[in-house]
Amino acid sequence: MGAIHRRLSSSGSYLAILYCLPFTIMHELSHFVVAFLTGGRPSSFSVWPRRSGNGWVLGSVNSVPTLLSAAPTALAPLGWLVIGYYSMQYWNMRPAWVPEYLIVVVIYACTAACTPSWQDIKIALTHPFSLMIYVAAAYIIITVMSTGYL
Repeated sequence: MGAIHRRLSSSGSYLAILYCLPFTIMHELSHFVVAFLTGGRPSSFSVWPRRSGNGWVLGSVNSVPTLLSAAPTALAPLGWLVIGYYSMQYWNMRPAWVPEYLIVVVIYACTAACTPSWQDIKIALTHPFSLMIYVAAAYIIITVMSTGYL
């Protein structure tokens, strides 16, 4: 599937855009949902491709980055890795009616949708306090859970 992805994404612009559309929807939807849940007030959602310089912007979500919403909204697509991971972990526990290739497609879609754009990385890095709050919270939660005090 990786070879197919590489071949189609490097082919003509329109074929590449059509091929990437489901992953773009997943990616941008994760930004929108996390911005909504963390108080980032998302104001627009677009998966309509547009030219930008000598490339394409496949989708965008506009929101108001705050101390609590900037980092999780920018890094939201990485959550698809968790879904892909658990799909792989529970591969053998799937119902008999679910074919194996469907699980492979789910894992592939999750890994294709989780790739952060340069804009995502830029937003996460320009709001270091937001990033530090969530890293500290994750550290505390992991420490408490590993010591068994919960």
